[in-house]
Amino acid sequence: MWKNSGLRNSIAAVCLLLSLGASSLPAQSSEHGHTLLLTPQHLRRLERDRERQTVRWLNFERRVETVPDSPERGFELALYYAVTHDPARGREAVAWAAAHSCEQRQVALIMDWTGELVSKEQRQRILHSSSCGGASSDGPLSRARNALFMSVADGGEAGASYGNEWKQLRPDMEASVLSQPSELYALCEFLMTMRMVNRVDLRQENATFFRLLPEEFLLGLKPGQVEHPDWMAHTAALALVAVDPNLDTSQFLQGWAMEENQTITQGPGVAYEFLWADPYLPGIAYRNMEPWVYDPAGRLFARTGWEADACWVAMAPGRVDQANCPDLKEVTFGNLRLAKMTLPCILLPARGNHDEMILWNLKAGQSVIFRGDERDTSMQADTAGMWEVPSNANGKVCAAREGKR
Repeated sequence: MWKNSGLRNSIAAVCLLLSLGASSLPAQSSEHGHTLLLTPQHLRRLERDRERQTVRWLNFERRVETVPDSPERGFELALYYAVTHDPARGREAVAWAAAHSCEQRQVALIMDWTGELVSKEQRQRILHSSSCGGASSDGPLSRARNALFMSVADGGEAGASYGNEWKQLRPDMEASVLSQPSELYALCEFLMTMRMVNRVDLRQENATFFRLLPEEFLLGLKPGQVEHPDWMAHTAALALVAVDPNLDTSQFLQGWAMEENQTITQGPGVAYEFLWADPYLPGIAYRNMEPWVYDPAGRLFARTGWEADACWVAMAPGRVDQANCPDLKEVTFGNLRLAKMTLPCILLPARGNHDEMILWNLKAGQSVIFRGDERDTSMQADTAGMWEVPSNANGKVCAAREGKR
């Protein structure tokens, strides 16, 4: 049972199928030879921003001109060259790559975006310089993205080996991308690159997770982060919209990320703001979305409102986080009633036709026995100990004793 109406689910499913189906079409090669991230349409939009001297372009240009010691200097120079074809900035980017061979993501982007300025010998020297010592502090998705980028920059086809790596990444992916914006951003770049290079959309293997991800990201923001996210969270949101702007949940995320007060005007996020923020995409006011989302895989995000003092809760396996909620025994979030299972049995309250209810504080996978359709029925709690009460449940609900399921 889902919180959204059947119509909304149908629309979302159609949008997802259309976007997934697009992955079966031939990949589009860039008119400038770019393979990583920049499609011809995307590059033309960035070039229009430069022609129109938009605020995002001016902020980006100012950063390139005034912050030579930026930690993202290679990426910034390469992006500037891709848009302007300024050979001086392009050669500066190549020199930066030669001096920073350990910055794999930036080096790969430089090799791809300034390709015509780099000889075959120079490319091989930069890409195959001595390996970097020490353990990387990057997460698994960031490391996988970096390796994929380097393979593409080196002329590889990002083939079956990355499909196998994806299978290994999936078990920990869901938790990491919702708690670490840098990993979510790396996931977006990984997905977009695999789609461009291999003509495969990896989201097909976990369609429900990716359909809910924009909504979970927004509702997962703590009350103080909604108006003041850090730059990486904002960047990850913009990239997530770019992965699939057709999803209805992406349009809510677009509405949030494109608010004027969210625009990054300084720091390393400026280049990402220019690269991913698309003012031509429609957005929907995020305050109009349902204030909760539940994934039967074992995740719940809910808030009573979008104000800084609103009650907010996030539940996942082994995790119950809350802010501004004095008591989670029973809280209402929109049309959702969240109730804590404090006794072995409880009596279900009367519910309206559109009311939803979730019981929590059960054990992972614990059986729940209830009366439904004039007979006793048993179902199991999810991996986080939550149980979404079906519409036909009525009367008494009991949690089975351990060992009795």
